[in-house]
Amino acid sequence: MTMTGYHLRPSAEILKLRAEFPDFLICELHGVNSELTSYVATSTRTVPSGQPELIVAASATELQKALSVLGIQPEGGQR
Repeated sequence: MTMTGYHLRPSAEILKLRAEFPDFLICELHGVNSELTSYVATSTRTVPSGQPELIVAASATELQKALSVLGIQPEGGQR
């Protein structure tokens, strides 16, 4: 197998999530042959244990819902 390197061109969905939730580092992780494997958000803050929050979802919509369930307001207070 040959690795071609990382392609860092965020999708429109990722750019929207990053704008809505600026306290998280958000990306898409793809598997072999560009099959979508997951959407991941890592907080820029830490929880009481000292570890950052890590959220993994199967879609951008699921990630947005997970962030909302955690009580994280999108930038500007809109959901």
